[in-house]
Amino acid sequence: MNILGIAASIMLFAGCGRTDIQERAEQEAPKEQDAVLQLYQNAEAEALLEEVPQEKSELLEQSEASEQPEQPLDESAGGQVQENLDADRIIAEQSFQVTLNDWGEVEFVSYEPDSLEKSPQEDVSFYLLKDEKILYQFPYIGEEHSSGNGFYWDVKFVMFTDTNADGKEDVVIGAEYMTGAGPQGAVPHTVVRIYEDCGDYFTYNEELSDTINGYLPWESNVLAKDVKRLIQLTDGDEPLKDYESYTGKWRVDVGYIAAYENPEPQSRNELTCYIQNGNEFSGSFFTEQGMTERIASVEDIAGTIQNDELFYEFTDDGWGGTGTLHIMFLPNQINVEVLDYRMAEENVSGYGISGSYELTIRE
Repeated sequence: MNILGIAASIMLFAGCGRTDIQERAEQEAPKEQDAVLQLYQNAEAEALLEEVPQEKSELLEQSEASEQPEQPLDESAGGQVQENLDADRIIAEQSFQVTLNDWGEVEFVSYEPDSLEKSPQEDVSFYLLKDEKILYQFPYIGEEHSSGNGFYWDVKFVMFTDTNADGKEDVVIGAEYMTGAGPQGAVPHTVVRIYEDCGDYFTYNEELSDTINGYLPWESNVLAKDVKRLIQLTDGDEPLKDYESYTGKWRVDVGYIAAYENPEPQSRNELTCYIQNGNEFSGSFFTEQGMTERIASVEDIAGTIQNDELFYEFTDDGWGGTGTLHIMFLPNQINVEVLDYRMAEENVSGYGISGSYELTIRE
């Protein structure tokens, strides 16, 4: 009995101890399982990071790039494209120190092509410099750094004026080119380009430039004031108030064949005009017949231009003829029409100033 009692006590003690250990084990198990699971998840995450797909990596790079500041514009839209300019290629007479809108005090530089031998179609280029460093390059107007207008010849003028009434001065350039083809292929002709200031870059106004160029005869000595007048004309329907830019000698000669025009004139016609105080005209008109070399003229023409027109009655054209000169001031052209012409009875030759004359070349 004693032996059996001791054995039962031992078994009871062992049973109670096992139950306590088991309960403690069951309580600790979730903690150990959580730790193991956490280790497994950490390892799995590291493996996934090492196996990020290429496209996801690219998306991350793009996202980071989108948060970076914008890069300078490339040369097709303007912007800095090189560090220094070759001093030998700078066109000094068409480069200026200017205060230009929000750009401040800058140097505008006209920069001729590298070499006609290296690239015969390369166009002239233009820059803004500040502290002798390139601040901005104006965009080319043609493909592959060309102009599309032929071989570069010269820069005729550079003008800073507001072309779109936004309060900012834009850049208007008259560059000369030769095509090398056709009857006027070896005659330099002026092509105007207009760059509008958009704040931190300039944009080429192709439509307005083409409109202005459509008014410019091939051989005409185009000046900056001519283009300024043409910009005025395209700005509205009201007539010009200032005609002084027409001052000069307007002509057309025998043998002259304007580009794409036919037939050629049969006489040498010439109008000399001087205009002051906006619209006060004085001058003379002269014509010489091509075959006979007969000359007729009206001297001391004077009057006031109104609504782009001037009427002047003359009493002698050198042959006793009388009539009225109707002088019309058109975009970069002056037309002279003779109204109410009367030939003198003693004029047996029949020559005199009569008919209409188109004067498209201004010296």
